[in-house]
Amino acid sequence: MNQSFKEGETVRLKSGGPLMTISRIDKENNLANCEWFDSKKEFRAADFYLTSLKHDDNNIHISVI
Repeated sequence: MNQSFKEGETVRLKSGGPLMTISRIDKENNLANCEWFDSKKEFRAADFYLTSLKHDDNNIHISVI
């Protein structure tokens, strides 16, 4: 299944992890730059292959510390 992603959409890694927002898509290299806040409320950003992402399922996810 080929998923299409757009800047501004919320996604997660297929393997799990925090909710992230796509800030930029590099179609030539099949990468998305994603931004999120970590568990310490610090801003993070990284590039991920589009094939490693999935659209957010809109379910509420609660982390218990």
